[in-house]
Amino acid sequence: MGLLDWFLEMSKAKPEAEPVKTELGAVKDEAIVQGLDFVAAIEAHRKWKSRLSEYIDGASTEELDPAIICQDDKCALGKWIYGEGKTFCGHMPKYHKLKADHAGFHVNAAEVVTLHKKGKTVEAKALMLDGAFAKYSQTVQTELSKLYMEMKS
Repeated sequence: MGLLDWFLEMSKAKPEAEPVKTELGAVKDEAIVQGLDFVAAIEAHRKWKSRLSEYIDGASTEELDPAIICQDDKCALGKWIYGEGKTFCGHMPKYHKLKADHAGFHVNAAEVVTLHKKGKTVEAKALMLDGAFAKYSQTVQTELSKLYMEMKS
């Protein structure tokens, strides 16, 4: 499976679907468009589910701060969205959808942590696995794939 095929599969992903797994190998260089490594951005946001799960289950020594997590302009994707992405893609509807969904992702990731810190672990897990966090997580990955495909065409 080549990189374009991988992005095409990601753009068709359903929220309940398992992540598309493939070895990207040498074609990974094609993933960098207008200063953003789309594969790395997808992978970074995909890993948040495991990161949050380990945190909730006490399997992580990482201290997560909801006040930082909720800021959608601090990660590599967020910096791109508010920088080069805005310059190169600000005219594209897919960019604006990604920007909004990415903000929702960070707000909901922070809410998972907040709920857990308040002792509401069941609610935190539900938000993470089946709630808004899960929705935004999948949507950000899908929207990144769609934006990549549009930029490459």
